[in-house]
Amino acid sequence: MVEVGPKVFAYVQATGETGISNAGLVVAEDGAVAIDALMVPSMTRKLVAAIKKTTRKPIGTLINTHHHLDHTGGNRFFRGATIVATEGCREALAPGFPPLPLLQRFMPRFATEFPLLKVVLPTVTFGDRLVIHAGTREIHLWHPGRAAHTVGDATVFLPKERVLFTGDIAFHYVTPLAFQGHIGNWIKAADRVLGYEADVIVPGHGPLGAKKDVKHMRDYLVLVRREARKRFDAGMSPEDAARDIKLGVYASWREAERILPNVMRCYQEFRGETHLPMDLPRMLEGMERLRGRPSEHTCV
Repeated sequence: MVEVGPKVFAYVQATGETGISNAGLVVAEDGAVAIDALMVPSMTRKLVAAIKKTTRKPIGTLINTHHHLDHTGGNRFFRGATIVATEGCREALAPGFPPLPLLQRFMPRFATEFPLLKVVLPTVTFGDRLVIHAGTREIHLWHPGRAAHTVGDATVFLPKERVLFTGDIAFHYVTPLAFQGHIGNWIKAADRVLGYEADVIVPGHGPLGAKKDVKHMRDYLVLVRREARKRFDAGMSPEDAARDIKLGVYASWREAERILPNVMRCYQEFRGETHLPMDLPRMLEGMERLRGRPSEHTCV
């Protein structure tokens, strides 16, 4: 738990890889607001313990920045809190978490805890914007209006404190993942994030940062989309394109093999098919193959 503003805290999980996300806490005069609930019980229990060490104020509101499991899996540990999210977040979460075998294959280190998960839906939703008043604090929520990382992303901004929680619209030095997103819109959302008057930016994954760190991620997305378009027009398969694209400095970012789902999603975007789900088994198989060939992601 790191204080990033007056009684505003970021809960940062090291490495920021798949399933390992960040959270937040805002302490006001009449209670506290939590931002995201992490994934499996062992994670959320540590988060709740850290919150209790930080403040005795009860958590009256929990904000979900989007529906993904690593941000909503711990919702049930915030009993009594009003859970706030975008309309798209609730709609995407309502069918439940992904099938257990898929989760266990995608994140094997957490396999034993996945059967313990239970979906708890947001109870208050909003469209484009919402302002939460917690004591004298103003907490501004914003949804890009279109799918970016997901259909239901939200940023959480404290204008007086100049602190911005981006959810997964920002990944810092961890390869962003767009398997349910729209990279073209995500770039536009990143541009909007860069327009905030924020001194501290808490990403969904990775270390604390500022606008320059968001710009690095935006530049990665621009590179992937540009290079994917060239290879799409040339008739290359997504797998061949992912192997062919030179990532340069981004090859050192964690989980560089996410280049494949990002290219696959770009191809769906170019075909006007982002409303269709990605072939997840094909994605996982391809990522596993790329993970075994790190040299193919290196620019020499």
